[in-house]
Amino acid sequence: MTVNFAMVGCGGMGLRHAMGYIEARRTFESLNLAAVCDLHEAAAERIADEVEKATGRRPKAYTDFQRMLEQERGLDAVEVVTDTRMHHSFAIQALEAGKHVMTEKPMGLTIRASQMMADAAKKADRILSVAENFRRDPMNRLGKALIEAGAIGRPYLALDIAVSGSDGIMHGTAWRASKNAAGGIVMDAGVHNADLLLYLMGGVDTVHAQTAVLRPSREFKSMTQMNANLAKFYAHREQAEQRTQGGMEQDAIDSAFAVIRFESGAIGQLTMTDASPGYRLGAETVHGSEGTLVRSPSRSGKGPEIRRQDGSTIKGDALLKLVPDWRLDDKTAALWGGHRRMASYEMPFEEIDRKVIAIEYQDFVEAIENQREPEVGPEDGMKALGLLYAVLESGESGKPVKLSDVLSGSVSAYQRGINEAAGLG
Repeated sequence: MTVNFAMVGCGGMGLRHAMGYIEARRTFESLNLAAVCDLHEAAAERIADEVEKATGRRPKAYTDFQRMLEQERGLDAVEVVTDTRMHHSFAIQALEAGKHVMTEKPMGLTIRASQMMADAAKKADRILSVAENFRRDPMNRLGKALIEAGAIGRPYLALDIAVSGSDGIMHGTAWRASKNAAGGIVMDAGVHNADLLLYLMGGVDTVHAQTAVLRPSREFKSMTQMNANLAKFYAHREQAEQRTQGGMEQDAIDSAFAVIRFESGAIGQLTMTDASPGYRLGAETVHGSEGTLVRSPSRSGKGPEIRRQDGSTIKGDALLKLVPDWRLDDKTAALWGGHRRMASYEMPFEEIDRKVIAIEYQDFVEAIENQREPEVGPEDGMKALGLLYAVLESGESGKPVKLSDVLSGSVSAYQRGINEAAGLG
């Protein structure tokens, strides 16, 4: 089966997805990018150029999404790679037109927007997938297998701490400084952390957090200054927002400190800030009754480690002895040279990035072909988004909140203004 799809959103993430598509075609040949769409014609043509150069097939470039849906009659699916504000709008249009949809993370602007997307997918009987790539890294697969195999005993504590510092706007993009656009490091980057915590530790019961905008005055800086790994993907993009005087005031939360109670009874700490000038700190660990799992930094190729109370460390191939039945799935193994078991790997960041995106594509294709839920569907997409909004809602009220109340919409004070600004009521 070949899935014909269109991509809307041809900025930096659009180019990264184009590279992932090219990687997927080399291995699976199960999908065809028929069209690309962006408000800026030059951006759409740039993606079309890259795809044609690599595959010999040029997707047709559009600047009007509805026109693309009407004219590209052979489309099976649409991928939404715009900024978060537009995820629900484009996804619902595509679903109502009978197309399957894969959307970039976070799933939607708010829980209400995401629920609208899920409802539209159910009504249309179409697949809705969320492009969450960190869990696809083979080293995060191994980390999960180790926890499930009891390699650290009973897991009862998880730390996810990401402290960095800059007076720049994330990715040099104005919308990422705006609360009403789901901007800020907590929402835009934190969804990866939230998804991995849920993936590794299971469901969340309650969250108690403190949040703030600690560094409101932000400057526009180049992607090279902000994120050298990703800079090459973003040079072609065009910014719709007007830049004035080299900076702007950020109202999106830039610092969150949260304590999580998981449904299992385990406790977690999720800390994120980019308001720490001159100092960085990171910790990604799961602590259990028989040891600590030091998680792999996602998309690094570096393997996880297990630390024991006696001071010993288990790493490398020795980890594989703890999970003798663990194997990578077919699509991941195909992209990693046929290897089913590995405890680390060496690969440039750009190659890792496109391979984990290729896994998203192939999972989407298989979900369509077999009429099954994708690995990250509406439920998981909303849970990851809901965990972040639970942090922000708790920070707003100063009280603990239940994730279930955030997902149901009964706790939504922080989101109220965002929904109103987006016309979501």
